[in-house]
Amino acid sequence: MMSRFVASGLIVCAISAASVASMGLKDAYAGKFLIGAAGDLRGYSDAELANIKAHYNVLTPENCMKPQPTHPSEDTYNWTTSDAMVQWCQDNNIQVWGHTLLWHAQTGRWFFEPGADGQPVTRELAMERLKKHIMTVVGRYKGRIIGWDVVNEAIADGGTGETENLRNASWYQVVGPDVLTLAFKWAHEADPNAQLYYNDYNIDRGAVQNTGKHASSMLLLKRLVAEGAPIHGVGIQGHWHLDTNVADVEKAISNYESLGLKVSISELDVTATGTNSGAFPSGGGGDGTVSDEAFQQQAQVYAKLFGIFNRHADTISRVTFWGLSDRRSWRSRQRPLLFDAQLQPKPAFQAILDIGLGKNVSPQP
Repeated sequence: MMSRFVASGLIVCAISAASVASMGLKDAYAGKFLIGAAGDLRGYSDAELANIKAHYNVLTPENCMKPQPTHPSEDTYNWTTSDAMVQWCQDNNIQVWGHTLLWHAQTGRWFFEPGADGQPVTRELAMERLKKHIMTVVGRYKGRIIGWDVVNEAIADGGTGETENLRNASWYQVVGPDVLTLAFKWAHEADPNAQLYYNDYNIDRGAVQNTGKHASSMLLLKRLVAEGAPIHGVGIQGHWHLDTNVADVEKAISNYESLGLKVSISELDVTATGTNSGAFPSGGGGDGTVSDEAFQQQAQVYAKLFGIFNRHADTISRVTFWGLSDRRSWRSRQRPLLFDAQLQPKPAFQAILDIGLGKNVSPQP
């Protein structure tokens, strides 16, 4: 039986699994933007694979294409999981978005170890190693992956927004700020047809006031454009919660659009409990118990967000959920996704579906 709730003018329905099959999320947003999920697919059940085929038309590898898993040592590449994932997507008419090429985390220490002469790594040697990595990984999937998160999370947390506030991390210490521009140029050289994005969390924060991490992201992106980086867009990760300022989200999209960039919501999840928005540890959640009221609030936040995405459909290229279900989520105890651990749709699923079909018009934030 369908149960119906009314909250703040938004009608949210809890629906049976059978009715989900009649309409996929990708169909509701056809012609607007791609709808994606994240996962490496290793060990997925038939039901999980069926869920992907029903609802998504683009998939991001959650871990297997990051530098450490892909390239654990200078002379060793590991393609097994990523090759299988890309092939499955091709076989099932699902596009692939690559993630990620340059990151301060999950990157082998060998990139920064002494060279053959035993001397400390130089800027030139670090660049040589990074270029080979990018050219090899992007080149392997040329024509099979539609785009890449080239640089991931370069901006440090905190800061006033008066500078780029780059992390005090390996790449920026050894090579310098221009490593970002170089990474984009190498990725473009390896696959001239791939869409290339900068990706980060909390970069929507402060957008209305143009402060904090958002202001830093604008400075960074303007520099990349000025330096001739072949950058096509920016990924707002979208690790949000019930109290997220959605006005900042909309303003951030508009600001990036003003730079001539496309926008993806690249790692979307909205926690039903807790407030963490992207940095480790994910925190919160207690024993994983969440009230029905919290799930209704979660549905309302998702509806407001997708209302924003709809209004900016000319700029939004892709909305990707970071995981498949609450079972397969890095924030699993905070119950952030559209399907529960048994793949049953939560109220947020129907709320998003209805926005896509024009059944509910989300109020302005």
